[in-house]
Amino acid sequence: MSDQPRIPARYQSDYLFLLVGTNPLPNYVAAELLLKQDGQLILVHSALTERVAERLTRYWTETKKRIQLNRICVAEADGADIRRQIDHALEKIKNGAIGLHYTGGTKIMSVHAYRTMLDFQARERKTVTLSYLDARSNSMYIEQGDDQPFVSDSVLYDVQPSIQTIVGLHVFKLVSPIITEPKLPELLTTLAEVHHSAEAGQAWRKWCEETLRQSTRTKKDSDWDKESLLERVMLPLPADKILRPVTDKMREVFGLNEDHLPLKEASQRANMDKAKHLCEWLDGKWLEHYVYQIIQQIKKDKPDTRLGVSAHPQSEQNGSGNIGAESDIWLGMGIHPKSEQNGPEYDYDIDIGVIQGYRLYAISCTTDADSGMCKLKLFEAYLRARNMAGDEAHVGLVCMTDRPEKLEHQIGGSWDAKGKVRVFGRQHLQSLS
Repeated sequence: MSDQPRIPARYQSDYLFLLVGTNPLPNYVAAELLLKQDGQLILVHSALTERVAERLTRYWTETKKRIQLNRICVAEADGADIRRQIDHALEKIKNGAIGLHYTGGTKIMSVHAYRTMLDFQARERKTVTLSYLDARSNSMYIEQGDDQPFVSDSVLYDVQPSIQTIVGLHVFKLVSPIITEPKLPELLTTLAEVHHSAEAGQAWRKWCEETLRQSTRTKKDSDWDKESLLERVMLPLPADKILRPVTDKMREVFGLNEDHLPLKEASQRANMDKAKHLCEWLDGKWLEHYVYQIIQQIKKDKPDTRLGVSAHPQSEQNGSGNIGAESDIWLGMGIHPKSEQNGPEYDYDIDIGVIQGYRLYAISCTTDADSGMCKLKLFEAYLRARNMAGDEAHVGLVCMTDRPEKLEHQIGGSWDAKGKVRVFGRQHLQSLS
């Protein structure tokens, strides 16, 4: 990547007005690229987007100590109020370059804010910079005075927030640390190879239902048993001949000489905190870890993809496996946001999150092959990604369907998400990278 900035310094402002919509990411990108050092941000929001403005304020207050912040609440459908409020803020500015970024907010807010700035420019004979971030091309469109409009190249990689930053901008914080290392990597490959066969996949699912769950679930089959009970379980290994490669690999990985898997010892050997976590892994989370392992390998082998690239390499993970909020990361599993007090409820997680520039890839994984269930999983992932990372988010589903292209076509067309959704099926497992 070139050392030259995509946005020339002459387009940066001392006072940058940001129209706040439901997606805060364009505001974050604009502030990073268009605000001068020690500049002031003026967040123009409505009652509907007040919480978004609060989250943006909190982020910049905590991370950018030298930025000054001000907020203006306007009636989103009242043009006169919008113009009056912005005019009042402009009157207080005596010196310095002024800019308006109007990607966010309602159309009425954009129109009247834009018009107010042009009127101010003509009245005060002060040049104003107007900018817009195009979500399709990731280019910044800039107008300044009577000059020809400037359209930048893609600025996607010029701003590189961590997963925690994106979560913090859209929700509150994470419920638990993000997982950054796949468990049982040797067994992952064997399971993926076996599941290339539908018959073998069904045999593994049968073992999970009739052996694993029967020994480890509560009577209502609604959850795993208490940890104290799980630690006593000796789980019979798969006996089906078609699962022989998996059984042999389990013996090797867990150091077994018998036909049973002691959950307590096996979970410790797998470096898992609880036997419950091993049960979850065997019951289907192994696919999530397998996909994550593939993505890690892509990042290593193909740096030009810029997956999980940090703008500050020194803050990358230290190898502990689980990263808390104090260590920013750009590639991880188990992203579970916590709802704000008195705010909207977010009772979900994203299986795998990958940051590419300021874009989030949200990848959902399921060992289900039913087309209806796979479609539901993809729909959930699409909504979660949009809630967490706005229009810029891309979504992937890795599942066991034999017709992934059909599902991808259906979803891409009906949701107007063509190019932002990918589905990978059983036939892709052995060449997933």
